[in-house]
Amino acid sequence: MRYVAILAIVAVVPGPSAAQEPKPLKTLRIQQAAPGATELFVVDDDGTVRIDWEKVETLARLKTDRIALPTAQVMLAIRDRTWKPMK
Repeated sequence: MRYVAILAIVAVVPGPSAAQEPKPLKTLRIQQAAPGATELFVVDDDGTVRIDWEKVETLARLKTDRIALPTAQVMLAIRDRTWKPMK
């Protein structure tokens, strides 16, 4: 009787491989910034990226826009070569 109960539990509970499968991600391409959002950079039609470094530095220093702040900090870290990729 014990073996039947154990087999029933094992059959119902999903294995560890099912629980550890990565979740699918959906990538969205943003065509326009949200109204009122801080524009730190602009992508021209030819693919050229123009960065407003004065806005980036001011935002990183004053920390006024909490949504754009992480982006500004990463942009400065990449520019200053202090950014290190995760291993």
